[in-house]
Amino acid sequence: MAANAGRRVDPTVDARSPSVWRSWLEQLGRNEQARLAEFGVILVGGFVAAALLLYAFAWLATEVLEQDTQAIDMGTLNFLQRFSSPQLTWLAQGVSLMGSQVVIALGAALLVVFFWQRRWGAAVSLILVTAGAQLLNDVLKEAFHRARPVPVAGFVDAQQFSFPSGHAMVSAAFYLYLAYLSWRLVRSHWRRTLMGGALVVLVLLIGLSRLYLEAHYLSDVIAGYLAGVLWTDSVVLGGRVLALRTQPRPPTVVASAPEAAGPPPPPPP
Repeated sequence: MAANAGRRVDPTVDARSPSVWRSWLEQLGRNEQARLAEFGVILVGGFVAAALLLYAFAWLATEVLEQDTQAIDMGTLNFLQRFSSPQLTWLAQGVSLMGSQVVIALGAALLVVFFWQRRWGAAVSLILVTAGAQLLNDVLKEAFHRARPVPVAGFVDAQQFSFPSGHAMVSAAFYLYLAYLSWRLVRSHWRRTLMGGALVVLVLLIGLSRLYLEAHYLSDVIAGYLAGVLWTDSVVLGGRVLALRTQPRPPTVVASAPEAAGPPPPPPP
């Protein structure tokens, strides 16, 4: 009886039956409007905070440290080009794909797995993390209009611009969310540490590949990392706010026929 008194549901990682998810949604809608409001505030606040952070970063780069930033940006590109070779270019292009097409393919596969495992909250969080990072990147690129070191064409006009790096932002958001999931779901401490460390290294290599390919400046990549981490953190915190203990519905008690009819009449005298 005590085990069924209530089950804590964490939507960011839990796998639950449809009845538990329905109970969680009903409880949120009926008794937890404040949690829903706080979740919305956190997401909007994270989106706005990421934008403000990059505006402050860009203002600092252009108004205060313009010459220093430009020297570091160009110096980084020139340094990496010293190691240019066909083999390294091919490798950098492969790593760069890990921040674009592979994110889409891997994200789609993970969504299927999450829905199959009934980790519906994790699936929704993954969509919020990835799509939100891409949307934020498009908005910021359209706002800053910074030219790339080498012009590129894209399906979205904003992707022709450089600041902030979309590969850096989306990969930081996506893979760091996977690192969070591995930390929560993998029981072995050394395995989850290894997985989390490998994902962080992958994110750094994606940014490095964009610099080597002269698709971005160093400041573009750093700005993308900052915004991606901040956005993922907002989604995770928002999901944790919605974690609550569901209350099972009380069982329906049906009276037996004699009890429903009342006590039998007394015998005649």
